[in-house]
Amino acid sequence: MSGGAAPDHLHDPGGKVRLRLPDGVIGGATYSDCGRYRQMLSRDWTPEGAAPRTVLFVGMNPSVASAEVSDPTCHRELSFARDWGFTRYLKGNVLDWRATSPRDIPRDPGEACSALNIPTLVDMAQEAEFVVLAYGKLHARYQPVVSAALRAIAETGRPLKCLGLNKDGSAKHPLYLRKDTPLRDYPGL
Repeated sequence: MSGGAAPDHLHDPGGKVRLRLPDGVIGGATYSDCGRYRQMLSRDWTPEGAAPRTVLFVGMNPSVASAEVSDPTCHRELSFARDWGFTRYLKGNVLDWRATSPRDIPRDPGEACSALNIPTLVDMAQEAEFVVLAYGKLHARYQPVVSAALRAIAETGRPLKCLGLNKDGSAKHPLYLRKDTPLRDYPGL
């Protein structure tokens, strides 16, 4: 696993929208050596000498966001985190295959989710005050992986939150939600 810049020369996740990090925000990320998978993304703006307040967002799958730039979803989630008073944002996904379009995720759930993904989600959840589930609607073929990830996160004992539910019971994706959308408890697994 590597940190820092995405090894894009090995894998192109698609997508062309890359947004600058806000001033004073330090980014981080970890990837598989092949660059196909991103297990963790971080943003930290904790004032010097202060203890960080950390929140974890769990999305569907990573796109182009890296240590140096954000994508629209991560940019939106960072805004939520800042508005809620956090000083550190962690991002993981139920699937860690990097693709901007869900249709570009491998059909095989075993290929769409690396062996390092769920342990990394658990580690990040243990650092967070709570976990915001924001993975949206995924094809039913991925449900066993999604269920395993959600169970592992729930076993950390961290509160599970969401920004609403879709009709199928999945956690709403934050990109198109109003910035004043209230957090609510995720209704359990």
